[in-house]
Amino acid sequence: MSTTTALQTPTVTAIFISAMAFESATKGLVLSVKKFAETRAPIPAIMVVTNVLSLMFAPVYVWSILSKTDCNEVAMAFKVSMHMFFPTFSFFLLYKTWIVSQKRRTVAVCAAILMVNRCTWAVLDILQSKAIQTPAGCFYMQDKVTIVGISSGGLLIDLFCTGVTIMSAFRDVDTQTPSKLQKVYQVLVADNVLRSVSIMAVNGFTLNYAVCSSLQVIPGTPSVMILIPSVSGFVYTQALNVEFFWLSVRNGILRGDDEGRGIRITSARLVDEKDGSRC
Repeated sequence: MSTTTALQTPTVTAIFISAMAFESATKGLVLSVKKFAETRAPIPAIMVVTNVLSLMFAPVYVWSILSKTDCNEVAMAFKVSMHMFFPTFSFFLLYKTWIVSQKRRTVAVCAAILMVNRCTWAVLDILQSKAIQTPAGCFYMQDKVTIVGISSGGLLIDLFCTGVTIMSAFRDVDTQTPSKLQKVYQVLVADNVLRSVSIMAVNGFTLNYAVCSSLQVIPGTPSVMILIPSVSGFVYTQALNVEFFWLSVRNGILRGDDEGRGIRITSARLVDEKDGSRC
């Protein structure tokens, strides 16, 4: 009895976490669609797409860990959905960082290089990682090189976004900046840094596990590998949709004060309604 329970624990936990990610993505999609309808801004549009991909990834992953037949086809569906969702979230992080940096060209070029690197490893993983049909079920072999590349690429993006956000805050805010605007930049820094740190923790654990452990998922054998995609999906989805919390904080800072009049926040954009300038 205890053996059966132990064998089932990673799978049950992964299903539960995936269900929470699905719920978060559903709520996030509703809010994203509403915000996009109001603003027609790029960031809500990116969030709509990312939440839709999260809604696809969660059930596909549950299907893949429960499937006993058609292993290669199911694994392919899992890998494609995963490598559509995670890089799209990375694009969200990089785009938001570019906006916070005042749309600097250097930041855009570096972000493009990081995205190409992320997507290249994703394509290689789709090609290299395999699933084999066995009498006991699906035997999944994760390619070690590609998962190290994917995790390292994710960590580079996290570090880049954190560093650029902090540098932009020091560069763009001075003693002449209105106090409420300074507070908005402080919130933008906290937003991007905390989001990046949470994603960095997931990517760091995945990288460490990939280097130190076996990456095979053997039917009937408990493995941390079963949990990593579901935990990653949940953390990424939560990190995406926490944007609405930070948006309310930023708007709250500027609301109802003469110093904040004529300024409004639309997602990551600061808009001066007098001249239409944005940051």
